[in-house]
Amino acid sequence: MASLQRRVIFTADDFGLAAPLNDAVALAHRRGVLQCASLMVAAPAADEALALARELPGLCLGLHLTLIQGRAMLAPRHLPGLVDSRGRFPDAPVATGLRYYFRPGLLPAIRRELAAQVEAALAAGVRLWHLNGHLNLHLHPRIFPLVADLAREYGIPGVRLAREDWRATLALAPDRPLAKVAQGLIFRCLSRRARHQAQAAGLVYNDHLFGLLNHGRLTEDYLAGLIPRLKPGVTEIYGHPASGGDGELQRWGRGYRRQEELAALLSPNLRAALAEAGVELTGWRQLAREREG
Repeated sequence: MASLQRRVIFTADDFGLAAPLNDAVALAHRRGVLQCASLMVAAPAADEALALARELPGLCLGLHLTLIQGRAMLAPRHLPGLVDSRGRFPDAPVATGLRYYFRPGLLPAIRRELAAQVEAALAAGVRLWHLNGHLNLHLHPRIFPLVADLAREYGIPGVRLAREDWRATLALAPDRPLAKVAQGLIFRCLSRRARHQAQAAGLVYNDHLFGLLNHGRLTEDYLAGLIPRLKPGVTEIYGHPASGGDGELQRWGRGYRRQEELAALLSPNLRAALAEAGVELTGWRQLAREREG
């Protein structure tokens, strides 16, 4: 999807997880640079998020498919071996990824659950423009073919790829270098495979991404340093802003600087820096419509 023009999509993930995050999405869209949000349709504050999405027709809504660290839409009896008795997915990322890979018998239940999440969002009367996954698990080699198939089946035009330039991230946030390089290389390989499948399914996708390796800390200083490093094509920058504290947010994002992320999205300095650098704001809806011609 690359072109010489530098374009950026600002997305808030975990929309629906908690009221302070929902508030931040609405505020950053109305007054800041936030173009898109990724809905967790089975999360505790999902109904509030859906109501806000219906009030914000300019907000480009996607679905944050959840197969880890969250609750399923379907009842546990419909998902044998996939969730516990409370309908919750496992919490440990590496162990869960290995389990999904080495137990292909779980794939029918995974597809049923992903379809249920899509249908729940559509039944609420919103349009979905893109798909991604909580912890980017949608790029799992067993799962992405299901995601691409569902996107095509339900007419959802976009999907996130997680190709982050770890060199740029380390230049701005040099902590945990080995972990960042390893994670960056793993997701680059996963995204390369997924890109071919996305092309075959006729989906639009981003060329570059930030938010994977410095998650929870997309402050104004970090973004200001990132803008000159953006490459030609479409870059998605995803964060987890919030207007205040919350137990659910603290549980899943210890150390996240959520209020600083919100301040960055609202900053007139950030908007001015984007304009000065000639970086255009865009969104998944615009990319889809451009493809349609």
